[in-house]
Amino acid sequence: MGQRIPTEGSPAAASPALLRICTVLAQQDDAASPFDMLEGQRMILLSVCALLDTLPDAGPQLQQPLAAAIAGYLRSDFPAMIAEEEEGLLPRLRERLLLGDDLDQVLRQLEEEHRRDRRQAALLAAECDSLADGLMPDEVPALFAALHAFAEQQRRHLAWEAATLLPLARNRLTPADLSGWARAMRARRLLQQ
Repeated sequence: MGQRIPTEGSPAAASPALLRICTVLAQQDDAASPFDMLEGQRMILLSVCALLDTLPDAGPQLQQPLAAAIAGYLRSDFPAMIAEEEEGLLPRLRERLLLGDDLDQVLRQLEEEHRRDRRQAALLAAECDSLADGLMPDEVPALFAALHAFAEQQRRHLAWEAATLLPLARNRLTPADLSGWARAMRARRLLQQ
């Protein structure tokens, strides 16, 4: 997907170990299972959420470049992760649901949350662009509060998926499902580059 890796001279490049971690999480290994690729995207989102929570503690010299990087993530990588769930995982899982699973309403709610999250991410990306360009000091606390609320929502969403949706998908998807998903995932990544 277009995962951004910190480079030398960027604020996040203080540690070579951090660079290695980011490289592993963003790795585009065609041999990796779709679940592994999705899990890497989810770990990156959790890292971004941690960054959103700590951004207020950074000084303006660090906040501005980080805000620009966050805006890029929210504008491209975050929607790509949601698209992977909606176009890759969920259609295949729907095909494997059994009559007693009774998850249709849950999946509709998940798709509504995804729509809301994409809209919120787009709005926050624009706000982060403003912070990167020198947002007025009196507007900064409201942005930090909105970023924190978004991070909390994403952590809850990821935890719910990890506890309910992903174990079911791992149990139900067949090798053919996974192979088809992997091919479609590679095609989506090529389109996003």
